[in-house]
Amino acid sequence: MKINNAFIDISVILRILTKDDKNKMEDAVRLIKDSAKNGIYLYVLPIALIETVFVLEKIYKFSKLEIKELIESILNTPELHCELDDVFRKAVFLYYEKNIKFGDALMSSWAIQKGISVVYTYDTKDFKRVNGLEVKKP
Repeated sequence: MKINNAFIDISVILRILTKDDKNKMEDAVRLIKDSAKNGIYLYVLPIALIETVFVLEKIYKFSKLEIKELIESILNTPELHCELDDVFRKAVFLYYEKNIKFGDALMSSWAIQKGISVVYTYDTKDFKRVNGLEVKKP
């Protein structure tokens, strides 16, 4: 069987996480569960995870703990493949544990993974909460 690469959009992810449309949710879950046997290798793009956090936070008003758990559930779904999953795992931890913006948590996690320990920013509050980063103003 030929393996076909595909990615899922945030609209599919949100139907599963929010359960706001039962039929679409069931279709999305079926797609994911049956992907391997149907010869589909499913990706979740990093931007989709970023958008998912934003929408869950701003539109659906989910708590940081709920968002952390939902993003972890995506990353722990064996049928879904995400580049930089280790960076996202650390970022969602920082987002919740240090109570910082997800974008700052993601940049911090990426930097630390790359061995980068200095961040230049005018927005120092969140970055100062991240162990291993030295925060400087330009």
